[in-house]
Amino acid sequence: MKEHLNELATVIAVSILADGEFDEKENLQLLSDLESDTELPGLAASVKQVVSMAHLFTDEQLTDLLYKSAEKFGAEDKPKVFEAAITTILADGVVTEDEIANILTLAEALDIPTEKAVARLLYQVQELEGDLVVDVEDELQDFIIVGGKTRYTGWNAFEKMLSEKAYPAHLIDILRAVNDWAAARFGSKAEVNYTPNFLTLACTNPASRSKTFCFVRMRKADIRFEYTGNVADLTSADQFGDALQKGIEQYFGQLSADKL
Repeated sequence: MKEHLNELATVIAVSILADGEFDEKENLQLLSDLESDTELPGLAASVKQVVSMAHLFTDEQLTDLLYKSAEKFGAEDKPKVFEAAITTILADGVVTEDEIANILTLAEALDIPTEKAVARLLYQVQELEGDLVVDVEDELQDFIIVGGKTRYTGWNAFEKMLSEKAYPAHLIDILRAVNDWAAARFGSKAEVNYTPNFLTLACTNPASRSKTFCFVRMRKADIRFEYTGNVADLTSADQFGDALQKGIEQYFGQLSADKL
């Protein structure tokens, strides 16, 4: 694809701009990795040049430029270009409606059937394991299927699901207490993942491959906490006290590269 460096740079640049902004610091490593993977010296600089000129074009002109660039690639290279574009779009860990529309537009430009494009997108979403946030309209943002498992995108969606299933209010109170405590105590150093039967507390920057430092399991009569070999069953929010919190914090300290 060396002879089509500028066209590839255009496709990548338009993919990066799908969410409407370009953070040079955030995308520096991404562009470096793409240049290394494609073995195309100068790709990163070319992408940044296209991005710097994007404000001179309307959305329609950028789309037209995308199609003209896509036409230059042969049938053998088009799937590779599409995969590189998806990697670029998903690199920030968030996928928006505009980015999904951009992916489908790019697939059309590269003559890739929609079903194959969606299949490839889903495959790369699955590869991200739950680390991807789907940012869509409120009524659509409740959950995402990752690796065949339902994951809720935030506390509000999770609580809505629990209420609809008539899960006991006093047990929901425990889960809310955990959620609020985790956000206040760990901030960006940890994340809460929500599934239909439990939530997990995980390090955002683990020191090794293990990143989940607490499983909070929903049961009929209580909420079970599991961390570093310890188990605690709670029936009310006021039982979620200092001793339990310190035990969870200690295990976080063992797994996380970022310390409190």
